[in-house]
Amino acid sequence: MVELINAHPELRGVVASNLLLTQGAAEVLTEHKTNQTGDTINLVGFDWNDQLVKFVQEGTIGALVVQDPFRMGYEGIKTALAAAKGEKVSAAIDTGVSLITKANMNSPRSQELLNPRIK
Repeated sequence: MVELINAHPELRGVVASNLLLTQGAAEVLTEHKTNQTGDTINLVGFDWNDQLVKFVQEGTIGALVVQDPFRMGYEGIKTALAAAKGEKVSAAIDTGVSLITKANMNSPRSQELLNPRIK
């Protein structure tokens, strides 16, 4: 991330495609929040953990793209059952994602994804 910032002095945004890249980019941005021209470097990351949620609260991460593992499991079982019965199944299933930001992180849906009730 530091090399990316140095190589692109006007960098204003980064998308990190997984949890580890998001965490690494956010850690660098805690010390390098702006580019060389003074503009904020915005980060959108994929997945979440408690540290990434904290980075969203602090404003280091602008947004997290969060999956719904319960819906993924439901759709997976539903599709497997249909395939086992010989029914036609879709080659691609959209299980949806939610964009978590500082502004919406306390909404019921965001909290449902960030703090799942596992029994």
